Amino acid sequence: MASSAIDWDDLRLVHAVIEAGGLSAAARRLGTTQPTIGRRIQALEEKLGLVLFERRNEGYRPTAAANALVPYLARMAESAALVHREMQVQADHGDGLVRVAGSSWIGRFLVERLARLRESLPSVEIAIDADGRPPHLGTGDVHMAIFRALPEEPGLKSRVVCRSNYAIYGAHNYVKAHPAAVTDKRFTLCDWVIVDLERAPDGKRENWLSGKIGPKVQVLRTTTTATLLGALEGGAGVGMLPCFVGDASERLTRISPVIPEMEHVYRLFLHQDIARAPRVRKTAEAIAALFNADRALLLGRAAAKVGR
Repeated sequence: MASSAIDWDDLRLVHAVIEAGGLSAAARRLGTTQPTIGRRIQALEEKLGLVLFERRNEGYRPTAAANALVPYLARMAESAALVHREMQVQADHGDGLVRVAGSSWIGRFLVERLARLRESLPSVEIAIDADGRPPHLGTGDVHMAIFRALPEEPGLKSRVVCRSNYAIYGAHNYVKAHPAAVTDKRFTLCDWVIVDLERAPDGKRENWLSGKIGPKVQVLRTTTTATLLGALEGGAGVGMLPCFVGDASERLTRISPVIPEMEHVYRLFLHQDIARAPRVRKTAEAIAALFNADRALLLGRAAAKVGR
């Protein structure tokens, strides 16, 4: 082994690949590329004189030497995260970037109210990650997350910020042409648009629908919420939406009451260390106030009557 010092960033890549289960997942988590990680790991192996990963068709598999390093790498990663979080807090003067993660519907809610958020946070730059992937809040790269639940992580704290109800919607013209849409016969006589259960990050609504939609019904399966909304507004059929989305659309008619079983309770998650930063704390309060201000819309109580 060469006498030169080992760069912690290289060890961090090794730890990330082992923890994430592969190069692609590690690259997404670290915001870099697979080739970059691969090159740096190869250079580290040459420096150490060790083979840390077996290169297989299905991906990188850690060797016994790499697995032996895991406990030490984990402690180094936690120590580095602690330093990073504390540096962020100490350097915080109430302004700068705050990155918020959430589902695509939560991202839509925040983006549509961005002007109000900016008005209450003039010195804060907001970034919204709405791809639905749960973040690791302990790293400090994402400052807060709004999800129904997150994997357990040391130091996380959370509070309920909203309850979001769902109902069934269809385009005005589609509902007019299909009278069954406003009755329970919609499940066997109408076309449906749903998020593909196999690809859905949260399949709760699709599971609820799966036992109700008839076997001969035409079903369009989509992979994004934007496509789901676009298909419904375009008249492809009927489908389930959050009330704050469906009731706000001028092209849709609500054709069912609120569905109690579909209530989504969202929590705002913060790491207890990052939560001490002034800009993060005031952003969390401003976002909570946004949800509270539109509570009636989220619950489906601000819409015109069903079948308007």
